[in-house]
Parts: sequence; C-alpha cells; structure tokens
Amino acid sequence: MARQFQRTKCRSRLLMGGLLLCFICAMLMGIALIVESAGLRKVSFQKNEVQSKSTADHTLCVLVPFRNRFEELLEFAPYLHTFLNKQNVKHKLVVINQMDSYRFNRASLINAGFLETRSQCDYIAMHDVDLLPVNGALSYAFPEMGPFHLAAPHLHPLYHYKTYVGGILLLQSQHFEMLNGLSNKYWGWGREDDEFFVRMKKAKLTLGRPGNLTTGYRSFRHIHDHFKRPRDQNRFFDQFEKTRRVDKETGVSTVKYKVDSVKDLVISGAPVTVINVLLVCDLNLTPWCLQAEDHAWYNKSVLHKNAPSTKIKSISTATAT
Repeated sequence: MARQFQRTKCRSRLLMGGLLLCFICAMLMGIALIVESAGLRKVSFQKNEVQSKSTADHTLCVLVPFRNRFEELLEFAPYLHTFLNKQNVKHKLVVINQMDSYRFNRASLINAGFLETRSQCDYIAMHDVDLLPVNGALSYAFPEMGPFHLAAPHLHPLYHYKTYVGGILLLQSQHFEMLNGLSNKYWGWGREDDEFFVRMKKAKLTLGRPGNLTTGYRSFRHIHDHFKRPRDQNRFFDQFEKTRRVDKETGVSTVKYKVDSVKDLVISGAPVTVINVLLVCDLNLTPWCLQAEDHAWYNKSVLHKNAPSTKIKSISTATAT
C-alpha cells in the first residue's frame, strides 16, 4: 500500500512538473500557431518582438493604389508617416495613381508600383488609403517569417472571414516576385486579394497575423465614405466566372502600363512619391476593364445625364498642406 501511494505521489509530481514546463515554454515562445483548414500551411499569431528584431536593416515601401481619394490621402500620409517613425521603420510612401479611364485595378497598380520601386526597398506593404492603424502595437517591421497580414480578420472593422488578406499586407520583395505578384484580371472593386491568398497557399508560405492585441475591431480606423465614393462592384460579361478561378497567366511579370510622371510631394510634413500611371487593358482577355458607359449596350445618354465624368487627372502639385 505504501509503495502504491509513493508511486501515485511521484506521478502527480511529474504531471504537475510537465504542465508547469509547458506553460513556461509557451510564455517564452510568445507565439501560438493555429492551423486553419481553409488557410495556408499555418497561420501564426505573433508578438511585436518577433517582427521587429532587425527593422533597422530594412526599408519598407508602402504601396498605395489610388484614384480620386484626395481627402483620404491628406489624412493618410501624415498619419502613417508619424506612425511608422514611432516604430523606427525606415519607409517610403508611394502612391500609384491610376490616370486612365478604365475601371480601377488595385492589383495592377500594386504590381506597377512594385516594379517602379523594387530597387529602393526590400519589403512592401500593400496598403489601402482608407485604413489607418490605431493600436500602436500593430507592427510594420520586416516580416522575416513570411507574409504578415496586419489588417487581420479578427482586427479589421469590416471583413472577418478567415481567408481575408486585404487592407494591409506586409511582404518580402522576394516573396512578391516568387508569387508573380497579383493577378491583373480584377477590374472594379474586390476579390484580387482572395486570389492572392490562394497564390500564397499554393506556395506554402506561412502567413503571420498580429497576436495578443485587446483592441479587436477598434484596432483600425476606416475612413472611406461609402456615400461620396461608392464601390464599383459591377460584373460585366463573364467577369464573375473568369475571376473565380486561380489566374495562372497574369501577374507582376505581365502587367502593362505607362508611367506618365513621377512627383515628389510633402503632405503635412510627410514625404510622398506619386507615380501617375496609365494601365493597359487587353480587351480580348478582360473586356470588363471598360467603364459601364463605354460598353456598346449601355445607354450613354442616361449615364451622361446622371453621372460625373470618369476622366482622371494626374497629381502634380509640388507641396500639399
């Protein structure tokens, strides 16, 4: 009886010791790895310290796809410049302004911006102009472990599905090239980031997301005015069907555009490089790049009577305050 009691006591001590050791290891690591059935190989939720070890040795290009969002830009540029300076992140703010009259193409603008700036930075942030980080613990440091989705579904004020990677995504330049950038087929608003998620998944990259934040959906401020600037969610021809498939044909290696001009601005103390570009559309491949009023079947007289012009001007002012 005494021996049995002694064995039980010994096992209890070993069990308690094992649990304590596991707890200590978890605290030291500071990383919880979660496998998502619909996601990449694994999604890691990381503390800031993991992301910021060697930030001083890297330069971030913040690539901002842009068209007619001047109010947002005036707030975005100085805000993010200050935010990044507080984190000691060496950075360049780059606005890629779409001047042509085709529908907005976020992916192609990012592809073009990457090609124009890749010699200046070793990692990028694909960044919406209407999304501002509020929590200072949101780290823009070099993503050493793989793509880092800052505007994660559990933090973004609007989009919460598991495979969402839009808003703000940090990426090593070499990974962006390895994935051939983004698909150029997505004219209009939405879905290009969903296709990019699949590219990362197929490449077996590890997607990181912020962890240990308590601000939840208040971690970002969304400054888009849906009434002033409604999203272009139209789908023409077989656009919906064609853009549901993984695009194996287009990307950063095939994007076609012309640089009209490059302007250096200062917006409330924040240096900004604006690249005014004209995208090129292959009507045989993506006829849905045309604005609604440019399609033969559209009633132009009604549109011209009720809607503003879609002609886009370049950003050329030397200084904005």
